[in-house]
Amino acid sequence: MSTLGVVTNPTSGSGRGARWGAEALAALAARGHRLRDLSAGSWAASLESAIAHRDDLDALVVVGGDGMVHLGVQACAAHRLPLGIVAAGSGNDSATALDLPVRDVDAAVARIDLALRTDSSAEVDVAAVVGPAVEHPAQPRYALAIVSAGIDAAVSARARTMRRPRGPLKYRLAIAQELPRFTPYGVTVEIDGESVSQTCTLVAVANGPLIGGGLPLSPHSSLTDGLLELVLADGLTPTQIVPLFAALTKGRHLEDPRVRVMQVREVSVRHDPSVGRPLPPAFADGELVGAGPLTVSVVPRGLRVLGASPR
Repeated sequence: MSTLGVVTNPTSGSGRGARWGAEALAALAARGHRLRDLSAGSWAASLESAIAHRDDLDALVVVGGDGMVHLGVQACAAHRLPLGIVAAGSGNDSATALDLPVRDVDAAVARIDLALRTDSSAEVDVAAVVGPAVEHPAQPRYALAIVSAGIDAAVSARARTMRRPRGPLKYRLAIAQELPRFTPYGVTVEIDGESVSQTCTLVAVANGPLIGGGLPLSPHSSLTDGLLELVLADGLTPTQIVPLFAALTKGRHLEDPRVRVMQVREVSVRHDPSVGRPLPPAFADGELVGAGPLTVSVVPRGLRVLGASPR
């Protein structure tokens, strides 16, 4: 019998999160686990609750989408507390990359239960984000999937303000709303002591492959290789961006010579006012991280995930 902290999000899954959360709690209890509901009414308050109680837990289980997984990563990364994921959100990019059940509460709970009983979990990499303006819950801020800092971050910010539609359609609509007013950013990227300044459209640091509810932004990224991928697109006009995003939906954007992918262990990103406008505040796993400058570094095997089989 394990003692599990559980955090649910009643607003996830197009409003179905309350039902899924109740189902997950009931299913975990039916398997004989002691439960401590750490949900606290807001993302930040729930995270504080999880951190406050994590020393008394055998694992932390989050129920919801990528935002809830991001919460769980903050509580568990580098602390070595195992994380269980019941993927029941509109976007489930992290769970998909971890080969976990999606929108199937019974299957997700069964996977968690088996991992607890057999003492099995997958150790995966996380990205650690630091910078003077990184937002709560302090530094480093950990990311499991992708850290966005260009138009990808602007799209995430726009999507956060939209109540409808849910899931991947929301991300695509946010792209359509951001494009008409877009002008390129000015960025300086530093890798291994060498820096390059240029205009850019998209700048992201990927630990996992997916963003925006299933878009393969960095399709070759692995959660277990000890590396990150810097995805950088040159400065483009709105009319040039449209076919690039169309290619992204099919995973073919990397065929465009204006898009480059570089494997890194650490990368710093900051605005260069001499070549373009300021970068938007960065997002990680779809959650606000804060304004740059930022440094992102890989933490190999920094997180244990119950029942995961990362590709």
